[in-house]
Amino acid sequence: MTATTVKKRDRKEEPTAPVITSRIHLADGNKGGVGKSFLCRTLYQWFVDHQVPVVGIEADVNSPDFKGIYPEVAVSQFSEDETLGARANSILNTAVEAQQAVVVNLPATVHGAFQSWVNNYGIVTLAAEHQVELVKWFVVTGEFDSLKSLEISLNAFGQQIPHVVVRNLKYAEWDFFDGAEDLQALIQETGSQVIDLPKLPLRVASTLLQQRLSFAAGQSHQGKGFGIVEQAAVKTYLRAAYAHFEKTGYLPR
Repeated sequence: MTATTVKKRDRKEEPTAPVITSRIHLADGNKGGVGKSFLCRTLYQWFVDHQVPVVGIEADVNSPDFKGIYPEVAVSQFSEDETLGARANSILNTAVEAQQAVVVNLPATVHGAFQSWVNNYGIVTLAAEHQVELVKWFVVTGEFDSLKSLEISLNAFGQQIPHVVVRNLKYAEWDFFDGAEDLQALIQETGSQVIDLPKLPLRVASTLLQQRLSFAAGQSHQGKGFGIVEQAAVKTYLRAAYAHFEKTGYLPR
């Protein structure tokens, strides 16, 4: 009997996913007052609570709530003035040199300066060459101007920088967001994820900010009008927020 040799079909090799050694997590929203620094602090606290090495960077020099509560974070700056805009280079330099996650609190109305930085220095390509990925966590309120800022960011960077659209549930009205057909199509086209940022009772959130308390400190803080109920509210908020963060796949496992 003659053995028949079966020729194996040529298999197309599946493209290998790029190796990511660290990520730069950009807390954005472009519009002031949407909860951007609140998101940033929560995201940073995730790394602290999970004992994952992280570097925090405060880029909102006009309203530095992030550094005001976490004094160990570094400071950077974005500007459309090229001599000042170069200061933002410390963000990528830190991610590459430390090989750690970096959480950045972006300032309001940063789009133009951020775009200049990305384009002038080829940041996305350079980051990829050093196995660093940028991720924008973009906070929205459901209002027109907030959603317009998101649309602008997605049009400019949605194919280059992954976006996580974060619905701040401090704001209760989402019909306009859900019904914005062009925006929803853009979210789908760019493969952006949509998650919720749970609501922390206003009085609790305000106390944390006023007293310059981290979320960790808020779980044991005792003060006027702040006791075990408020402490429990902080814990409940973090558990819910962390669950939303983790399902994106952008945090270390």
